[in-house]
Amino acid sequence: MEQKLLWTNFEDQGAEFVTIKHQKDYMQAEGTVLLVREERPVRIRYSIKLGSDWKTKKVKIYKEDREEPFVVQTEKEDKWYVNGCYDENMDGATNVDLSITPLSNMFPINRVSWEIGQKRTFKMVYIDVWKEEAAPVLQTYTYLGVDGGERVFQYKCREYETKIFVDESGVVMEYPRVFTLAASAQSEESGEKPPSTNETMAFHAFY
Repeated sequence: MEQKLLWTNFEDQGAEFVTIKHQKDYMQAEGTVLLVREERPVRIRYSIKLGSDWKTKKVKIYKEDREEPFVVQTEKEDKWYVNGCYDENMDGATNVDLSITPLSNMFPINRVSWEIGQKRTFKMVYIDVWKEEAAPVLQTYTYLGVDGGERVFQYKCREYETKIFVDESGVVMEYPRVFTLAASAQSEESGEKPPSTNETMAFHAFY
């Protein structure tokens, strides 16, 4: 299965296109982020490999002013390496959180099952794309229930707190005042179908 997602970025005046390929034993996400940084247009590409359980395996971030990608990856027993250097402070983390995309919010949400009112705290590897730094951080998600057909999670990281809205398949629909899903499509290996709200594939018109 292949998913294509397009988010609008209101905070940095941009957009993001990502393709997620679901294979038998892993998933591969390839994204391109276009935004404004210090009044200049910026393009960033990233590649993320995930296990079939939504745990992060490897992240590569490509910036226009860098010849080599910034690489964060995990080995056995959730041990993490940044550009090949082991960092024991990140031991036990299960996923990454990229500062430029709502995609990484989908990882902990989809990795476990949820009941209304349930609260979970995850150890994450936060990646500051601009500084090219990675550090451990605790993030909390609380499942509040369904509103208008979308699941609602209360999200907290350090002092920052907001609600995140996802559809039934776990795709982030809205990250208030920051990201909104403009369009999405899903196809099987047999080929992509025209977008339809009545089929497995759905198209969400930009508004």
